[in-house]
Amino acid sequence: MAGAETESEDARPIAWAISGGARGMENQCLALAEAAGYAPVPLHVTARAPWRWLPEPAWPLWGRVPNRLSADNQQTLAGTWPDLVVACGRQSVPLAIHIKKQSQGRTFVVQCQNPRVSPGLFDLVVPPEHDGMAEAENVLPILGSPNLVLPWRLEAAASKWTPAFAHLKRPLIAVAIGGSSNAYTLTRTNIDELFHYLEQLQTSSGGTLALTTSRRTGADNEALIKTHADRLGAWLWDGTGDSPILGLYALADAIVVTEDSVNMAAEAAASDKPLYVARLTGGSEKFDHFHDALKARGIARDLSGSAFETWSYTPLSETLRAAAEIRQRMETLGFTLPTPRRSGP
Repeated sequence: MAGAETESEDARPIAWAISGGARGMENQCLALAEAAGYAPVPLHVTARAPWRWLPEPAWPLWGRVPNRLSADNQQTLAGTWPDLVVACGRQSVPLAIHIKKQSQGRTFVVQCQNPRVSPGLFDLVVPPEHDGMAEAENVLPILGSPNLVLPWRLEAAASKWTPAFAHLKRPLIAVAIGGSSNAYTLTRTNIDELFHYLEQLQTSSGGTLALTTSRRTGADNEALIKTHADRLGAWLWDGTGDSPILGLYALADAIVVTEDSVNMAAEAAASDKPLYVARLTGGSEKFDHFHDALKARGIARDLSGSAFETWSYTPLSETLRAAAEIRQRMETLGFTLPTPRRSGP
């Protein structure tokens, strides 16, 4: 392996993006691998019972890990391992440990989030700051989570979605609505209050609301949201075709997100658009820490009934910062690196 960078933009080396398949976790892997200059290939870990039920301290003791995995996983491992593996989520941890050990330095292994085992089992761990993971030489805490709101993706999304939103009156206010989770509950009262504030933003700005919902929103809540959207003449994604969320982040004049998703707020904060955060029922100390940090940086403000305002800030670029750390450490170890991405898909 040599330290020089390759020149081709068209033949990028692959990186494995390993997760249990949940979109939020998979996207973190894809984002870090892509931002580091690689072509990410998503792999979903499907550990067989009873191995997937073992507690975290037992993960490094899995031993013959391939025998604990699905046939598809075993076939993948029988091939050539890539230079870079980025893993995220509980089920990915034993496999990431296995690859780190068996590759003997041929593969650089990154674990997103707190793996709840020694960080020394990986080359780099990238947890969110609000996890409060203990400091270590190979632990890089970031604000929020890695995400796919990357400069070249925003550029491509703006080009793709400009015709779809061209007829909407400016300013364009994008609204990303999440749903119930372990920490929050999205109630009808929350939705009514959200639209009370959104109506004030629309009235004071003279602009248009453009809304999206998530898989966690729920059918009953979606029906209420549609009623409010129709009343206000808002644009509402019907869930068919490609998600417009990147296009909205790229083209909106301001963004509103519900507070239940770190990923959603981190994505919006990477766009450089004024960010309003809408409260839901519930909460947690970790989420409060994250949202307070966004406010302290001048990125976000509470959605609380004020007139429409705009402000500027330095976009949250934690994905790029973590990717730069990956590249620096890989270069130090002698890996040949792909050319860094500048623009384009």
